[in-house]
Amino acid sequence: MPQHILPTGFARFAASLVVCGLVGLLAGCTHVQLRKNSVREATTVGDLQLQEVMDNLAMFVYDYNSMPYFSYPNQGVASVTDQASGGITPSFGRPITSGSTSVALSSASKIPTFFTPPFFLSFMLSSLGLSTTAQRQCVESFTMTPINDPRKLELMRCAYQTAVSNCGYGPASKSCPDCQARFNTFYTGDPDGKISQMTGGTITSDCLKGSCWFHVGCKKDVPKDCGCIYVGCYCDVYVWVCAEGRDELTKLALAILDYAVHDSPARLTKDVTYYVDALGLPTTQKDGVGVVKATIAINEQNESLLSIPPAQEVDLERQLQDRIKRLSATLEQTKDSEQKKNLSDEIEDAKQKLYFLDQQLRNGGLKEQFAPPGPATVPPFSVIPQLQQQLNAFTPQSLAPPAQ
Repeated sequence: MPQHILPTGFARFAASLVVCGLVGLLAGCTHVQLRKNSVREATTVGDLQLQEVMDNLAMFVYDYNSMPYFSYPNQGVASVTDQASGGITPSFGRPITSGSTSVALSSASKIPTFFTPPFFLSFMLSSLGLSTTAQRQCVESFTMTPINDPRKLELMRCAYQTAVSNCGYGPASKSCPDCQARFNTFYTGDPDGKISQMTGGTITSDCLKGSCWFHVGCKKDVPKDCGCIYVGCYCDVYVWVCAEGRDELTKLALAILDYAVHDSPARLTKDVTYYVDALGLPTTQKDGVGVVKATIAINEQNESLLSIPPAQEVDLERQLQDRIKRLSATLEQTKDSEQKKNLSDEIEDAKQKLYFLDQQLRNGGLKEQFAPPGPATVPPFSVIPQLQQQLNAFTPQSLAPPAQ
């Protein structure tokens, strides 16, 4: 009967060795590599922004009137995928397959002795057949957002011009654009606002003014020990920042990032609607021949919406006074109660319009024009002359003068 001899000890040891190695590869180091890649990717974000600022700085040294650029990553992906496999494919065979006996001669009698060799026709391990494969795939990516808003780029341009003017590369812009007014508007919402009173100690454009903190030269002038992210280049003009100026570089980079991701404070507004008569004065919806709607600043007087030229206002005021006199005279002579009521309503309406004109003369036209944000402004709408705005609605409840 053939015997089957299995190398159980060695095969089990080899299989255990392969399996343990693959499990260790999959579970022991994948998260370690992912953590390292994620940290390095996060570090790259700051390096990328600093490098953009340095290259822009070199560009403004080369040309004070340059057009800045800036992009920032708003999404990032870091992934590590490990794949491993292994196996054992042992094979067995018979090492002796022919002949049934072996002959041995006795040294004493010289008589041949016949015997069957051990493990004859037995299955024995001929090869182990170890196989292993391992693969690692690392993916890192950013989704970049370029700045295309002209108002944001305008602020960046002012910031770079302020920085390079500290080193004598061009004067600070004072007219077009008015950089100080643009900075004030961005941080306070008002071109005449005080930045120091509204920002609570954060980094602002005021932090960009001071002494020169960067160096300019050719490539051969850049110190060998200057870190790569502290060197900017544009058209063979090199700018580098040594240790004493890196605080100012960080301030500039934070200011540029602030302009990139934030908007100026939005003004508070309200929606106002007026129904107007043939004279262009407020009336009820029933008697109105047109409607004027607009979104105006929250601190504007509603009466300022109907901006009528002063000369026309004086003429309208005279007409209303004459009308009140005529209606009052007619009212005194009328005996019919219903007609008296109608005349009284007309007189009251004329008085309300006269009161409105008085308020409008005191307030004048709108001091703060407001247009809603969007790709294009709303086309003007006019029912009668001088009434050319139609936006959204808030209807004044009463135009009557306050009770004395």
